[in-house]
Amino acid sequence: MGTSLTAAVLLQGGVYPQEWIWSALGLSLAALLALAIKNSRAPSDPWANAFMGIVLAWMLLQLVPLPPAWVARIAPENWRAVAAARAMAGVKQSAWVSLSVAPPATFERLLDVVPVMAAFVVAREMAWWWRGRIWVAVAPVLTVAFTESLLGLIQFYFLRGADGETGSVSGSYVNRDHFAGLLEMGFPLAVILAISVWRKTSANFVHSLGPALRISLLLAAAASLLIGVVVSQSRMGFLSILAGVEITTLVVPLSLAGTNTGFAWRRAALWAVPCVIPLAIIVLLPTRELLLRFAETASTQDVAKTSRVEIWRDTLRLIGAYKWTGAGLGAFEHGFYHYKVTAPVNTIDFAHNDYLQILAELGIPGGLMVGALAVWIASRTLAVVLWMRGTRNWELAVGLFASLATIAVHSLADFNLYIPANGLTLAWLSGIAVSPGLRSIDRNQR
Repeated sequence: MGTSLTAAVLLQGGVYPQEWIWSALGLSLAALLALAIKNSRAPSDPWANAFMGIVLAWMLLQLVPLPPAWVARIAPENWRAVAAARAMAGVKQSAWVSLSVAPPATFERLLDVVPVMAAFVVAREMAWWWRGRIWVAVAPVLTVAFTESLLGLIQFYFLRGADGETGSVSGSYVNRDHFAGLLEMGFPLAVILAISVWRKTSANFVHSLGPALRISLLLAAAASLLIGVVVSQSRMGFLSILAGVEITTLVVPLSLAGTNTGFAWRRAALWAVPCVIPLAIIVLLPTRELLLRFAETASTQDVAKTSRVEIWRDTLRLIGAYKWTGAGLGAFEHGFYHYKVTAPVNTIDFAHNDYLQILAELGIPGGLMVGALAVWIASRTLAVVLWMRGTRNWELAVGLFASLATIAVHSLADFNLYIPANGLTLAWLSGIAVSPGLRSIDRNQR
């Protein structure tokens, strides 16, 4: 699993199928091995299997050839386009047709989705195997993200000109926003694991060099990940970090409701954290180049007809045309042509909003299925944070919730979920988040 993730990240995020295929094979092998260990299998979860099975079945249905009369009824826009193309090419109209407007693109995207689903299954199993030291299942993700941030910092150092200015960095990724997407998922985990080590050391009155070194290394990793997002100059990455910190620091005090926290000033301090930490990040960390990028956003010249808002408006028209079946998984670019007003001479292959693109490709029913899966994962994680403070892995649950919240915010204005390496990272963390291993309770706390 770790090797597959490392390969995907280093090979430009896995965006090229001929490179991603090796990671996909590794993930498939990991899934087969994990499921073969029957004696150590995690307790079954019918909801997880049902959600993923239904979503995958809906995606496969888009490739199944159907009678033209059926397609004309449930996807009239698709049939009109197919009928016109067949009339021009001299192909008989009675031939069956699939719901996807571009079946090869849908099949290619399925080669991304299926291995990612396999990673979700394996991560859920791993978290159960190591439920007593669940950080083992998280360590590969954090290590890869930390290494990638170091690569970005090295780029930042060597790209810096004599005038002190530098361009954005993207590590091994093609795009700085996707580079920031990986780092922002790792940042909360590094911070919360450092806090976890500190709390357990303090509670057990342990005074040794080992825990101090682990805390120092984790805090150094967190700093590297945060600075990596800043020097990437990704505006949405920076805002997502702030939003993730804000959401998490607002949720955590709620877990103390009804508990005795001691002095009143401690309770007040917990509610002050959501204001202090984001403000400190805003004041202390942004570089001059990142501030200039935010200034450009506010200028009237930057808000042009080619902005993401215009792409989203055109995408809504596509969703309206294919509301019941979707244009097909991975077929956004092909279905978008007829509705594209923005940048008519340019290719737009992503909606720059994961939620809108999922609706455009899978339709409203498919979007609701994916949304239900996402809400279930988030709610399971949030339940541990709010109501299971006594579990041994409570701190990690907080970090996982923060990671999910951060990437969820970033997906509002980008397509991180369509980058295989980042989709794999999210699936890995999600599998751990829903694993029964995260909910295990120490025997002395029962």
